Amino acid sequence: MRKPTIRDVARLSGVGIGTVSRVLNGGSVKPSTKEKVTKAIAKLGYRPSSVARRLAGGRTRRVLFFMPEVRTEFHWRVMKAFDDALDSMNYEMVIYPLFSGRRLERLHNDTTLLRDSDGAVFCTMNMEFLLKRKIDFGKNIVLLESQSEDYDCVYLDNFLGGKYAAQLLLDNGAKEFFTVTFEESNNILATENFEKRLLGFSKTLETSGYRFGKDHAVYTSFFFDTAHEKIADILLNYEKPGIFALADNFALEVLQTASAVKKIPGKDFFLVGYDNQSWTERAGLTTIQQPMEEMGRKAAELIINRIEEPVGYIQPVKFLPFVVRRKTA
Repeated sequence: MRKPTIRDVARLSGVGIGTVSRVLNGGSVKPSTKEKVTKAIAKLGYRPSSVARRLAGGRTRRVLFFMPEVRTEFHWRVMKAFDDALDSMNYEMVIYPLFSGRRLERLHNDTTLLRDSDGAVFCTMNMEFLLKRKIDFGKNIVLLESQSEDYDCVYLDNFLGGKYAAQLLLDNGAKEFFTVTFEESNNILATENFEKRLLGFSKTLETSGYRFGKDHAVYTSFFFDTAHEKIADILLNYEKPGIFALADNFALEVLQTASAVKKIPGKDFFLVGYDNQSWTERAGLTTIQQPMEEMGRKAAELIINRIEEPVGYIQPVKFLPFVVRRKTA
């Protein structure tokens, strides 16, 4: 069966091909005319190809969403909010996990995916590193969970988040302080978010007369609990230590270890996480909340604004974290 064409839509709706094209690409058309064209499209089951739209100088109404492998609930929630907002504006999201040199090279050799999209959002990515690979990502770019002077961006004040964590532990009377964190070895994903959290944490302790040394930083993994022994050593050998887990995933490893060595959070030690994932309320975890859904929706708003009005001021949008206090600190 022959697929319907734009000519078929124009013939059925009684308008010219140019008018149909303007309807498809969000151009200025009288409401009554738009209704005729829309009904013809629905009746014929016409689906315009992204290639045809691009050749006609129109939009594909697709936005690329570059992201790392989904490590935590944070990425899922941000992505879901972004997609919902995009869908409400009649755009669709195309996800491209960009977490290896091989995938980056594939993108460099075949730019079809980039050409068939109106813009790109980079979530938790090292944009400086990506640009050195000389890939033309286009002009319509938004960074999510990353700060930049050159691109529209949505980011969190992670320094302030670290400061809040330190203050919580100080308020609980902790005298020895530790962090559970992660060191990124993949240059594509190496952002400064964790460093800024740690800097805010250590500076606040120093201001209060406490020294935070690197020997008190415990490193673990997003995928495997690898720091049980070191965490157990802290819980068993220090009196009421204060622990800042730079992601809720790491806080969970602390809670599991504490259960194994029979130490009670909020009594034998104090613990602050980061993110406010959905399970943290049940666990009673005090944490620093990131407004994930708001960040996702704002990124969608920025990329659509950039697509529809390419010439405009760069918009950096900073969100503030806030404390969700529960029983662990």
